[in-house]
Amino acid sequence: MADFQPFQALTCNLDRLRQQPERGAGLADVLTEPYDKITSDMQAAYYARHDRNIVRIILGREEAGDTDQRNKYTRAAEFFRSWRQENFLARRERTAIFAYEQTFRVGGRELTRRALIGRVRLSRPEEGHILPHERTLSKPKADRLNLLRHTQAHFGQIFLLYSGSGEELAPPRAAATLLARFEDSYGIRHCLTAIEDGASLNTVQQTLQPLKFYIADGHHRFETSLNYREEMRRQHPNAGPDAPFEFTMATLVAMDDPGLVVLPTHRLVHNVANFNADALRRALAEWFDLEPAASLDGLQARMAQAPAGDHWFGMFLSATGFTLLKLRRDRDRAPLFAGQPPLWENLDVAILHTVILDRMLGINEERLREESNLHYLREATTGVESIRAGKGQAFFLLNPTPVRAVQAIADARSRMPQKSTDFYPKLPTGMTIYDVSV
Repeated sequence: MADFQPFQALTCNLDRLRQQPERGAGLADVLTEPYDKITSDMQAAYYARHDRNIVRIILGREEAGDTDQRNKYTRAAEFFRSWRQENFLARRERTAIFAYEQTFRVGGRELTRRALIGRVRLSRPEEGHILPHERTLSKPKADRLNLLRHTQAHFGQIFLLYSGSGEELAPPRAAATLLARFEDSYGIRHCLTAIEDGASLNTVQQTLQPLKFYIADGHHRFETSLNYREEMRRQHPNAGPDAPFEFTMATLVAMDDPGLVVLPTHRLVHNVANFNADALRRALAEWFDLEPAASLDGLQARMAQAPAGDHWFGMFLSATGFTLLKLRRDRDRAPLFAGQPPLWENLDVAILHTVILDRMLGINEERLREESNLHYLREATTGVESIRAGKGQAFFLLNPTPVRAVQAIADARSRMPQKSTDFYPKLPTGMTIYDVSV
C-alpha cells in the first residue's frame, strides 16, 4: 500500500527574494526544468538569470582543475549550505502536503493540471506499491547519486500517477493556504498552496493509502533514491523505519485529471555504420505501407488519424522527404517480441524500437545503453532541421503513448524503452526541497 506523507519542506524565502529585485523578479527566476532537460544553453541562461538559481546545485558547471575533492558536487553542497545559512532557503515551520497547479496551453487549448507534493515511502517495484514503466541508464543514476551523497537533499520530485480523477481530493485542496503564484518564461502559470491542517492531511492520506502509484517521470531519480536508501541503512542501522532517507519527494497526479498531457518523444538516428536510405525504405516496405506527405504538419495530421489498434509512424529522410509509415496488419510481429509481455507488440514505441531500430538499423539494446546512435527529441522541427543540416541519417516521429498503456505495462511488471513518454509540462526543480540528512 502507498504511504504518501506531509513533510517539512525547504522553500525559497520569498521575502528575501523580493528584497533583491536586481537579482531577479520572482520565484521563476530561481527554478529550473528537470536536470535531464537542461541543455548547455539553458544552463548558461539559468546561471545568468539569478545568482541563487538552483541550477548551481542540480547541474553545476564543471571547471578546469576539478578533482575528486573539489568538483561540481562539492560546490553544489557548498551552495546548498550557504543558501540555508543566509536564510535564502528556509525550512517551513509546519509539515505540509502541497497542492500545486500548472496552467498551460497545448494544441490550442488551455489546461490546468492538479497535483499534490509530498514525501512517499520508498519501495522496490517487486513490492507492488510504486511501479515503473521505463528502462533506465547507469550514467544518469551515478550522477544523481553523487549529487545526493553530497547534498543529502532532493531538489526535484518523482512524478507519480494514481488511478482516479483528482476530484476525490478536491476538499483538501480547497482548504490549502496560498504560498506563491508565478508565471515562467514558457508562459506556464503556477500556483502553490500548503495543506497543513490535520483533518485535511488525514483525508489525503486515507484516500491514497489503498492505491498503487505509477512512475510517470523520474525513473533515474527514483532508482537513485533506492540506492541511496540502501547506503544509508548500512551507515545508520538504527535510524528506524521513518528515517528521512526512507522516503523521496514526489508529485502525485490523477490519471484522469483533465490536465494530464503526454507528448511523444521522437527519435533522430545518427552515426549508423553503412547506413543506406534506399535499403531502409526497401526493408520498411516489407512491414509498412509507405505514403508520401507534403509537409511536417501534414504528416503529423495524418499520424493523428490512425484508427484504434493501428500503428502509424512518421519518417523524414533527406533524399525522400516526409513519409507516413502504416504498419501492415497482415504481418505477424509476435515472433519479434518473444519473451516480452503481449502488450509490447501493441505499443508504438516498442514497435519502432524492435521492428525498425533493432531489426533494420542494428540499434540494439547495447547501442541504446551506449547512447551512440539515437537522440531523443520533443520538437519534431528540430529533428527535421537536423536531417537537413546533415546531423542525422533518419528521423522517426511517434504518436503519444496513452496513459493507460503506462499503467498496463507497469502492472505487467514490464518496462517500455526509455523516453517512451513525455509528460507535459515538466515539474520545476527547486520549488520544494526535501532534506534527507540524518
